[in-house]
Amino acid sequence: MGVWGVAILSNDIAEDIRFIYKDLLGDGYSNEQASEKVIQEYVDELDAEEMTLFWLSFSLIQWKLGRLQDHVKQNAVEIIDSGIELENWNDDLKLKKKREAVLLKLKHQLNQPQPLAKKIPKRFVADTTFKSGDIVSFQMDSSEYILLKVIDIIEQWTRDRYPLFEIYDWQGKEIPSLEEISTLRLKTGYYDDDEDMPRKIAVYQSGKRDPFVKRASLIAEGFPVTSDTEPPYTLLSWKSLNALIDEMNLNKN
Repeated sequence: MGVWGVAILSNDIAEDIRFIYKDLLGDGYSNEQASEKVIQEYVDELDAEEMTLFWLSFSLIQWKLGRLQDHVKQNAVEIIDSGIELENWNDDLKLKKKREAVLLKLKHQLNQPQPLAKKIPKRFVADTTFKSGDIVSFQMDSSEYILLKVIDIIEQWTRDRYPLFEIYDWQGKEIPSLEEISTLRLKTGYYDDDEDMPRKIAVYQSGKRDPFVKRASLIAEGFPVTSDTEPPYTLLSWKSLNALIDEMNLNKN
């Protein structure tokens, strides 16, 4: 569990439940259904200390979205009134004092009229039709092409899926033959440990109408994958790919 400040939402749990809760609402779940799913997701996973953060965070998230439920509010207010959460701040009395003020402010806020509930838009979930072993071309701003090899499909807990590529050390106006592709070298780069290794990039679609994803085309399938698919790798959008390749070419020269 990560906590980086005295603010109610300055913790990992708040980040996660806000994402999941808004995702469910955007997918068409009612407030009651979304709330129940979030609670069931965490109630058996968190210890007592973490559950205090859960109820405090969830109450504020619901209030800000105009969807505060009575039982969520009650749990948060009982935690504040009991003073139990402040015990987690005993190692730093200055921070404890600030946290106490934050909790009292939250209690006051929860007792105020909440904003009108607004429709939560459905989140775009990135996906890909590419698969491991695919060779993909990408057309640069210069109209030249580069070649990429899919070595894995990354699947995030957010349901987003995107390909992990290696980059062939080639750029041109005419796609080479499969025989030629099989002889091409890979672009390499230095990571934190200063080891020169094949450069890996994970490229995601940034929206439903992302025009840059249309620049990518499947060239071949079934190429062998022998590379390590673990991090480090660079995560970027299709829109940013052109600039990255230009930068790599500049550094090479």
